[in-house]
Amino acid sequence: MKIFIAGWKELSLVDVLENVSFTLWLPFCNFRCPWCNNSSIARGKEKKLVEIDEIFEAVKRAAPFIDYFHVTGGEPTLQARALKYLFKKVKNELGLPASMDTNASVPEMLEELINLIDHVAIDVKAPLNNSKLYSKVTGLDPLTGALMLNKVRKGLEIASRAKFLELRTTMVPGFIEVKEIEQVARTIKKYLQGNGRRVYVVQQFIPYETISDTELRNRSRTPPELVKTAARKAYEILETETYYRTLEDGTVKVMPEQKFKQPSV
Repeated sequence: MKIFIAGWKELSLVDVLENVSFTLWLPFCNFRCPWCNNSSIARGKEKKLVEIDEIFEAVKRAAPFIDYFHVTGGEPTLQARALKYLFKKVKNELGLPASMDTNASVPEMLEELINLIDHVAIDVKAPLNNSKLYSKVTGLDPLTGALMLNKVRKGLEIASRAKFLELRTTMVPGFIEVKEIEQVARTIKKYLQGNGRRVYVVQQFIPYETISDTELRNRSRTPPELVKTAARKAYEILETETYYRTLEDGTVKVMPEQKFKQPSV
């Protein structure tokens, strides 16, 4: 069996929180996020058709050094049949936990894959109760965006069965600010209530050269203090494991604020 890929990295320290992964990038995406830093992969400009056995052999070589076999994109669920075969092969023959990064907009394929995946990371682009903003952030027309948002909600319900669920939102200037992060937190809280590890990550926007939108590519990255503030507010709403991720500080866990007793007089 063959699958379209954009490439892989045998040892990655950034794709699965606090773990080492073999990371495989798959091309194509059904979103057109103007701030996407993998835009050439998402549009299928970087792709090659390879035998799954070739990928498997590379994973096998890396297996002693990794915690997860991780697949990202693009949107991996667009190649669900081949991906299901690959996940099964890695799990059954190597015993490695599987991980996938998805936008959750193809719930029927997530349903097919969920029992094979140990860690699911979902990029929640905007508040789940704001289809207009979700459409804008994902580069879709309002009608398509509203349809996709309904699918994302269903995808989140399915993903909430995973052992390790990691939800993420990127603070994109002009799109997602502190108040939007608070709204995201309120709308995802119910999906983070299940058993297993539940994590939310607030991410800094970084204007990588690979971003297709010229205006966004020329903007400054989100100030780290703003990312920290947003993560703190999200933590207070979610009351679950919360992190912020910036170029300056890396990935940092939000800790409960210490309350000091006033000294008695």
